[in-house]
Amino acid sequence: TRLAMLRRAARSLGTLGASASSRPPAWFGAPPPCRAFRASPRAEDAETETEKSKSTGAHQDASSDRVGQGMRGDGTAPRFYTHVGIERMSDGSGDWGVTLDGRALKTPRRVPLAVPSKSLALAIAAEWHWQSGRSVRPFTMPLMGLVATAIDQMSQPEVRLFHVRKLLEFFPSDVVLCRHEPGPVADRQAKAHARVLSWAKHELGKDLEPSTSIFGADLPETVLKNAEKRLNGMDAFELTATFNAAASAKSLLIGMALIRGAIDVEGAIRAARAEEDASIEEWGLVEGGHDVDQADITVRLAAPRAMMTMLRAG
Repeated sequence: TRLAMLRRAARSLGTLGASASSRPPAWFGAPPPCRAFRASPRAEDAETETEKSKSTGAHQDASSDRVGQGMRGDGTAPRFYTHVGIERMSDGSGDWGVTLDGRALKTPRRVPLAVPSKSLALAIAAEWHWQSGRSVRPFTMPLMGLVATAIDQMSQPEVRLFHVRKLLEFFPSDVVLCRHEPGPVADRQAKAHARVLSWAKHELGKDLEPSTSIFGADLPETVLKNAEKRLNGMDAFELTATFNAAASAKSLLIGMALIRGAIDVEGAIRAARAEEDASIEEWGLVEGGHDVDQADITVRLAAPRAMMTMLRAG
């Protein structure tokens, strides 16, 4: 089920976020990293000859746009490869790429997918390797999605500018800055947001304060300028990670604090879900709703944190 897949992804990403190194992660379970390894799907999941012929017809390279072109109604696509591996790029950059059946993996824009971290290349390769013998499930590949977005989109000046503007536009309604009126929920918010707010005041300005106004917080000009300066100073990977974390948490401050390492994933989840957790505590958990939301936000916050941890580790 989707809930089970999200929970498995969250556990794997948690392992990555906690400890990244240049060696294969302990859970990777593959042969030596510079050699291709063979996926071993169960016999009942083996791709049929009909689907295999369809998947190899239109494009003969390893571009990930083949997944989009072959998308089924259930959000999956036929698996079009057998072997997955990593290799150092031949352009002299020192970056690492992923290979599918010996061919370099490309982004949806057909640009070679290259990252400056061997650990991250291994993790992306693992996402491709762990797909079933018959299907590719893009929603179980958060690292691939983040890296492709950084390479294809966030490297373009006009796209960067658009995302920075959007983050600043919704900054006054940040979850950390919008406080309930005095009461149990406000007390819970204050506790869950304390570490994020303390970090934000140090980074962006001591005058940053939450508000009970329905119109959001009244942000000093210095705070806005400092936030814009820090966003503009991020590279494509960090801005992609920050934007996705902020969008998932509905909070620029939580997103920035998480990606900069001021809080961990668990702290980010508590801060983002303070109001919803208070509601669950009072009224109970709705199965198939709240539990799926909890697993989903865990993956959405753990993935960008894990990506940045591996990039910084090299």
